[in-house]
Amino acid sequence: MYRRAVVAGTFAVATAGCVDRLHDVAASTPRDLGVRSRFIDGNPLVDGRSVLDRPEELVTHAASFRSVAAARGALTPDATESREFVERTDFVDDGGDAVLVIAQRLTAPEVKLRLGGISRTGDHSLRIAVDQSGVRGEVETDDPVVKTLLLRLSDERGPPERAIVVIGDGRAGITI
Repeated sequence: MYRRAVVAGTFAVATAGCVDRLHDVAASTPRDLGVRSRFIDGNPLVDGRSVLDRPEELVTHAASFRSVAAARGALTPDATESREFVERTDFVDDGGDAVLVIAQRLTAPEVKLRLGGISRTGDHSLRIAVDQSGVRGEVETDDPVVKTLLLRLSDERGPPERAIVVIGDGRAGITI
């Protein structure tokens, strides 16, 4: 019993910050889909690629990348944490098996994003639910800030072709 607790504690410490809600996500994600996520408090994307460059009424945005070069090109030079996450991704177009999805939301400063679950909506289509934590009830603010969730997806069926990212009442559809 003690040994199991030590192993579980070591695993929790080793994966801190790398895996978002490991047990909940594992229960709500297809078994043949590998997922890792990282919350970024801010906007790691360059001008023209982020939620800030969308019409004012669109508060949810998503982007996808199949190669390390494309992902690096979309990140600002000072986005260290995001760049580290990208460097640990084995992209499909570079001979690996993963794609990167970046989900963004304009919201209150207290909000954090975390992966809620992923479900299949077709043969190569996914629905990605992202939860907002840190506040209760409806989240409204006069001065919204950008919150970002990076998702590394590897699918045994091959890379997904489409995804719908849902954050609160906002949706963003992407072709991967």
